[in-house]
Amino acid sequence: MSVNLRTLLVNKSTKISEIVEIFSESKTDLLLVDESAVVTKPHLELLTDYPRLTTTALVAPKFLGDVRVTGDRVAGASSKFHKLEGGNNTFVGILRLSQNQREAIIATLTEVKNSEAYGEALDLVLVALVRAAIVVSPASLTGALYIRSSDESARAKIKEEINSLNIARLRLKMANRANDGFFSVFVLRKFSKLFTWVAIRLKMTPNQVTLISFAIGLLSAYAFSRGTFWPIFAGALLLQLSIIVDCVDGELARYTRQFSALGAWLDAITDRIKEYLVFFALAYGAAKSGRDLWIPAMFMMVFQTFRHLSDYNFARINKVRSTNLPVIDFNQASDGFVPVDRVKKSRFEYWAKKAIQFPIGERWLVISASSIIGGAAFTLTIMPILALISILLVFRSRIRKSRTWPKMRVNKNLIDNQLDFFKNENSTNRFDWLEPSILRALEGAIFIWAVAATDLSRPAAFLLLFAILFGHYDNMYRSLQGEHKPRWLAIAGGFILGRVILLGIFLALGWSIIPLVWYFGSLFFVISSIQWVAGHKVRSK
Repeated sequence: MSVNLRTLLVNKSTKISEIVEIFSESKTDLLLVDESAVVTKPHLELLTDYPRLTTTALVAPKFLGDVRVTGDRVAGASSKFHKLEGGNNTFVGILRLSQNQREAIIATLTEVKNSEAYGEALDLVLVALVRAAIVVSPASLTGALYIRSSDESARAKIKEEINSLNIARLRLKMANRANDGFFSVFVLRKFSKLFTWVAIRLKMTPNQVTLISFAIGLLSAYAFSRGTFWPIFAGALLLQLSIIVDCVDGELARYTRQFSALGAWLDAITDRIKEYLVFFALAYGAAKSGRDLWIPAMFMMVFQTFRHLSDYNFARINKVRSTNLPVIDFNQASDGFVPVDRVKKSRFEYWAKKAIQFPIGERWLVISASSIIGGAAFTLTIMPILALISILLVFRSRIRKSRTWPKMRVNKNLIDNQLDFFKNENSTNRFDWLEPSILRALEGAIFIWAVAATDLSRPAAFLLLFAILFGHYDNMYRSLQGEHKPRWLAIAGGFILGRVILLGIFLALGWSIIPLVWYFGSLFFVISSIQWVAGHKVRSK
């Protein structure tokens, strides 16, 4: 159990005033557990051992349940007094109050503790927090044994069934993500479970697995760079092995509850390095037979950076906007929600839309299959086509969604910290989630034009652009964690205008760009990474 957690067993006689008093006196999160609730230990650990930055309720999917979950938030709750429409989950009776929301929670519960609304204190607390528009995240008990009942014999029966479970197998099942891309869920993660079990037995850490996947990815890129059929065939197989092992680090982290910002960062950046090195390797291998594929290879790298940044930024901004719930009077029985009939998506439609998004599993499958079928030329032809089709379909819905938003910005620092350019503090652009991507595309287009219009070394230009795009990806990942690069590091990077001007000077004077490759490569790959890791180690002490 997390050391930053205190537990209170709640029963029918527990008062809201007792809960708020204990929470206000504590410096740790408070876990409220209904004495009539029975769940498996691994599911209880979703609230005790997983990192939780907001208040979290343990819920289970249920048609016409007593809780309404919308996106990543509990949007409605009920009690014996409070009625609910559109319930799609049931509250299991376990709630973690977060000290990150301390003032809001104390104020809300203090205000309602003497209310005439009746019901069990735990249910009333959840209703109060949700109606006060305090973020309450759901932790889902999908497909699990549980009960919340005053019937002792019923609880005893569930306890007996839980005791007969293979807990290790249950943990492994829970560690396997079920909401990934189509190819990842139905193919890759079928194999990754086996590797995860081996990693558990060998007592490996998630970061060790990430580095093994990275090493396999580098070996795959080397094989692709040879440019002939059998090495390409080997590279394609190694790329699939790399992504299977890449699934393992997350599964291992969830199984062992070893979560860290360093691990998430390492997993993210190694994926980008592997993918972009494969593009480099394909172009390099093709060059050996006289094929110049550097432009499409660079295009794919720029395009994928554009796509990644827009995906992450839209998701975060959309989440912020969609979770801005209205404050509702605690003392009124109904929250006024009117259910809207929605056409239920078929499983085919659901997974088809997942595949259309062209996630990493599908992308790497196309790279592997197309390189075997037609070599680098075929891969670097089909990949841009599929990528463009994907982004047109995905962005169509995102633009529509953005047009429904108010003309105001939310989470401005997330975007501004990624711009690497001038900031407009007075902007009300609701499409600001696109700004970092557009700037990356413009900078990338200038570099690609320079390659196409001059006799610049193609491999050197690719590596220079690779380093710069990696720097932008690093900016984004820091921003997602609420951080930004130190000023000295940003200045050393030259910003967009500085880098473009510097490239123009080198081209005008006919100088080799190799010094730029070494400078920006060292700055973004090495110095920036060391600064990030060192900074997090200091903050974690």
